[in-house]
Amino acid sequence: FGQGYMRADSLQYSALQICSACDAEMASGNGATVFTGISTDSRDIKDGDLFVPLKGDNFNGFDYVIPALQAGAGGSLIDSGFSQELSNDISDRVLIRVQDTLRSLTDLASTHRKLFPIPLVAVTGSSGKTTVREMIASILSRKYRTLATKGNLNNLIGLPMTILTISPECEAAVVEAGINRIGEMDMLARAAAPNVGVISTIGPVHLEGLKNIATVASEKFRLVMAASDTGVIPFGVPELEALRERFSGKLFTFGIDRGDFRASNISMGDRIRFLMESPWGSREITILHPGKHNIANALAASAACLSIGLSLDDVATALVETAPPAWRMEFVQFGADRILIRDYYNANPQSMRAALETLADINGNHSKIAILGDMKELGAESYSLHHDIGRLAASLKIDRLIFIGESGRAFADGFFYAKGASGVLSLFDDRDSAWEVIRSEIGAYDRILVKASRAMKMELLAGRILEEI
Repeated sequence: FGQGYMRADSLQYSALQICSACDAEMASGNGATVFTGISTDSRDIKDGDLFVPLKGDNFNGFDYVIPALQAGAGGSLIDSGFSQELSNDISDRVLIRVQDTLRSLTDLASTHRKLFPIPLVAVTGSSGKTTVREMIASILSRKYRTLATKGNLNNLIGLPMTILTISPECEAAVVEAGINRIGEMDMLARAAAPNVGVISTIGPVHLEGLKNIATVASEKFRLVMAASDTGVIPFGVPELEALRERFSGKLFTFGIDRGDFRASNISMGDRIRFLMESPWGSREITILHPGKHNIANALAASAACLSIGLSLDDVATALVETAPPAWRMEFVQFGADRILIRDYYNANPQSMRAALETLADINGNHSKIAILGDMKELGAESYSLHHDIGRLAASLKIDRLIFIGESGRAFADGFFYAKGASGVLSLFDDRDSAWEVIRSEIGAYDRILVKASRAMKMELLAGRILEEI
């Protein structure tokens, strides 16, 4: 539960209201007790909080119910398996018995959302969703006081806790929805109740839980289905085209070349400029995000915001001021004319392709090295998908390739299958074994890409590179 949003403050819900929202029953305490905050972390309890214990693979929050109450929590959710007795010093605290505390967190968020019928955009996708979310937040902020998902708090804990932070001061919101198992999107969509549902991309990600591309598409489309007004989807994705007729609201498509929102007159460089063509008219757009794929992200964000009343001026002004999220195609300049591209927040076949193509497309006579690592959670498709990326890397003719991790052989098989040049690619089992070669060679390259799934912790390697050079 590392992605859990731990606190939601400024609430005013009584124990009986909590029971009503969660279809629960009072196990002890006074139903009139009012909670002013919700916490999922017993180490971060404030007086008057409702503690929500959660279970993970290596964590059982129910072990911390008593410590949370002793720390000042006014009460706690419990399940049918909880049987601990309250000591005299906390005997007046509220215990509310529910069937499932995680589902009850969704119930609470859903109830809270209904009290604040503000415009809310929810974003999902196989890649690019955080960038699209940040772009939308920037555009919405031109007109509204906007709440946005913080960091990576997009899962079954983070999203409902974000919803629970909506206050009377909020005039609009944008939330991010990330899933890796079938059924999770239904809970996220119920908590968010979006006006606009956006899908940034569809690709082979989280296949250990989602099995195949068709399931990825159908699960993510559930967020669009939950939207009360508008859906925004990428143009020409076969798995989404088959689902379009299920949505009765307005549906906009986007694509660099085709769709309701599309781009022309593209100029690539340190800043990307293009003409956005849309049902609201055409407008010159400039974005600071490198890589052609970010044009599509800007189109998706524009479609979402124009559909709820923002103007083309709002879109253009906000996008040119929106910086890329940290660790996602983040260009770090050093020395006279050298760039380290940090893109290791996560990795999947789509984002890996985009990163390699961006490195290859950098203008000028620059020497280029890509230091890559495993793409995780690809299940049975892991070998073939790493093989595909190896083939792509060979076709791009990047000067030097280093691959770190257990999927290196699959990457190499693809690289040499596509007749990649001998001596360009080296494989290593881990960061430490790769470092000596990287340290001895890195001075020869002025465009450096570091890219892998978050579990590979490539930020540690990028840090060593910056220290060394």
